[in-house]
Amino acid sequence: MTTADSLVGATLDGRYFVESRIAGGGMATVYVAHDQRLGRRVALKVMHASLAADPQFVRRFINEAHSVAKLSHPNVVQVFDQGTDQGHVYLAMEYIEGRTLRDLLDGRGRLAPRDALQLLAPVLAALGAAHRAGMVHRDVKPENVLLTPDGRVKVADFGLARATEGANQGMTSTGALMGTAGYLAPEQITDSTADARSDVYAAGILLYELLTGSQPYQGDSPIAVAYQHVNDDVPAPSAKVGGVPPEVDALVVAATRHDPAERPADAGGFLARLLEVLGPMPETGPNMPLTYATAAMGHDSPGGSGGSGGNQTLVVDIDPADLQPREGPPARRTRNYPMILVGAVVAAALLAFGWWMLMGRYAEVPELVGMSEDQALGALRDSGLKMKVSDDRRYSDDADDGEIAAADPGVGASILPNEIVTVTLSKGPQNVPMPDVVGESAGDARKTLEDAGITDIKEKKEESFDQPSGTVLSTDPPAEEEADREGTVTLSVAAGFEAPKVVGMKEGDARSALEDSKLKVDVVQESSDDVAKGQVMKQDPKAGGKVDSGDTVTITVSTGPEQVKIPDIRGMKVGAAKKKLEDLGFKVKVNRVIGDRVGEFNPKGEAKKGAEVEIWTSPFGGRDGGRGGNRGNDDDD
Repeated sequence: MTTADSLVGATLDGRYFVESRIAGGGMATVYVAHDQRLGRRVALKVMHASLAADPQFVRRFINEAHSVAKLSHPNVVQVFDQGTDQGHVYLAMEYIEGRTLRDLLDGRGRLAPRDALQLLAPVLAALGAAHRAGMVHRDVKPENVLLTPDGRVKVADFGLARATEGANQGMTSTGALMGTAGYLAPEQITDSTADARSDVYAAGILLYELLTGSQPYQGDSPIAVAYQHVNDDVPAPSAKVGGVPPEVDALVVAATRHDPAERPADAGGFLARLLEVLGPMPETGPNMPLTYATAAMGHDSPGGSGGSGGNQTLVVDIDPADLQPREGPPARRTRNYPMILVGAVVAAALLAFGWWMLMGRYAEVPELVGMSEDQALGALRDSGLKMKVSDDRRYSDDADDGEIAAADPGVGASILPNEIVTVTLSKGPQNVPMPDVVGESAGDARKTLEDAGITDIKEKKEESFDQPSGTVLSTDPPAEEEADREGTVTLSVAAGFEAPKVVGMKEGDARSALEDSKLKVDVVQESSDDVAKGQVMKQDPKAGGKVDSGDTVTITVSTGPEQVKIPDIRGMKVGAAKKKLEDLGFKVKVNRVIGDRVGEFNPKGEAKKGAEVEIWTSPFGGRDGGRGGNRGNDDDD
């Protein structure tokens, strides 16, 4: 397995090219990567190898992806994908160019009360969305609040988030402190339990730090800090710095009470109280500047001074639902009628402004999956959005070939008008019924499979006595079973069989052997001095040659030695008779008795070519001339 640092330059799942390392934490390392499929930069959060080997941590990590992917909120860092590749368990998330709130605090120090409340509001809006979805962040701190160059606020790293029901089922080990000591609620420390009110406590600590420039408790170790959270009351910010109004002190005190029941029920309730305080708060000086040096999240950022930044303020994204507390409104002081009227007008204006900042100016991505390109384009135009078609395609069981298989951002996401929604077209379902191509030629079978979307086709030759060469005998997978269009289909193709050996057999036996192999037989006869009459001298194709059922094998059968008819040479002059026999391939032996004509010869009829023919002379020749007296043989004419 590669080490974490060596991931730079690697590609995960054939999709995410890792460009650089930007941050590290207790559970994972974060990298900048290029999504080669959709052509965008993403943040890859890769679990440490030691934790990736622990099934419980892997389960928690995967649940994180499933939980956060359900959130669609402008102030939540979006999770795009989750996967495992060669032991690396990772999340692919929205990549944020900008700073963390920690960078801002380190560079600027404490904020003015109005700036602090304006910055905390979108954090509470994001947490409120999570709480309504049944999730708890568990690790709210400045390092997990990202500030974009255009002034947006994003809450990141729901790495410890769990659905409330999941937490009740023991997903967190007893005694394990899930979070950062400086922001842990007392119940997280004593009982290892957390709910929405634990996030409210952490947000209260965060507000304290924004107002004072430091956390309320300091210690030599996390345990020392945790001890103070359990045993001490969080002091009012005004006890440390001046200029903090009592109503802002009250926000911190209410959010950080020891008893969770005395805190706002969730981030939505806390946000409602915050907006009540923020509405009538006067401008005390230049607002927090929106523009500052851009740094990739997780990198050390250069410290900045808190100089003038004009009248620009941070974007405060607020959902109307974020303003609905789960508990009764706090006690209000008796006011005279004009002040109540003014307050109502201000509150209504704040509510309207907050709704417009979060919802009124945003467009919601409609459901596109299953639509044609034209239908999707029309639906997006109706929503005030633009469409881009990805160059890549994907398999989908929910969309036919050419229809929309996925959209990014997904259905229900709230984005600014005229922003682009990238759609991915479907290649149809990945698994298709295997076509029946048995009995087809290999070429025809390939075309049938390719028409069904199957392109990885292999052939395996197999001996067959029944089918011609090139015929498909069987397939893997078999016909009608599910075939993966990304998988391999193997065709078993007939390759004929070896011709049996019949040379040396008698003609009848050879014919039977060939016909039993479903071969046709053609017989040619040929004389031979060496092979007995009736035996097979040779065959074509030769033994072992490839043949198909129904092919013809030609066998050559010996007729024995070649026989030549011996002419009747009686009465011929010896010289002429001898020449005639020699021209026919015979050897001639002359026995001279008397005279110069052939009186007798032997053998008669037929003889093997090259055989010896013996002749006897006679003075008369004729068909009954005798052999004459007892004179010796003479080979001369």
